[in-house]
Amino acid sequence: MSISKLFYRMGVGLMSKLRVYEERTYEYVRLFERYISGARIILDVGCGTGAFSKAVVSRERLVIALDIDGDALRRIENNYIEKVCADAQNLPFRDSSVDCALAISLLEHLESPERCVKELYRVLRRRGVAVVQLPNLQYVFEPHSKWPLLCMMPRRFQRKIFELLKYPYVNMNVSVRRILLELQESGFGIKEIIKVYHIGIMKLLPVAPAYIFIAVKLRSTRS
Repeated sequence: MSISKLFYRMGVGLMSKLRVYEERTYEYVRLFERYISGARIILDVGCGTGAFSKAVVSRERLVIALDIDGDALRRIENNYIEKVCADAQNLPFRDSSVDCALAISLLEHLESPERCVKELYRVLRRRGVAVVQLPNLQYVFEPHSKWPLLCMMPRRFQRKIFELLKYPYVNMNVSVRRILLELQESGFGIKEIIKVYHIGIMKLLPVAPAYIFIAVKLRSTRS
């Protein structure tokens, strides 16, 4: 077994034993649910198999689950969730048409995360809320591969690690600072920045392994 796969399995194994993956969805929703309580239309961009779509759906609102992976979308079975297969960087919706947009662990998988941020801004209504969760790729252990200090390695080495793990594309150029600036430059006001710690010991470090930005659209989209 290669060293990269060993690190990955050890990391995933530890996270599984601590029930991190099972509790992540509940914990994330708990952190941002007060900001989406009044939303009638929620767009879950890059929804995957719909964990967050299912967590926020109700009879009082429409949830639109959007992903480029049609196979993942077919695994979502819920009468109150509308499924749309499309690119997060080119959303097929009218300007100012949704109340809330979720982008959970999405932007780091895009070649142009800035384009997606601009699209989120465009489709949100004025005072609409974007909930953007971003793993910290510059963390001590890179969140996807679990490889230590991967952010300090040459780009070629980073790509090789993800290839060996057969992991989907990860844009290592994405940083917490970069996305925060892009949100602000696109016209969002930052309501809150939430640090996310999967286990208590992570709080010993000055930076968090993940962040949630609560961003509010301040102005109407120009036609």
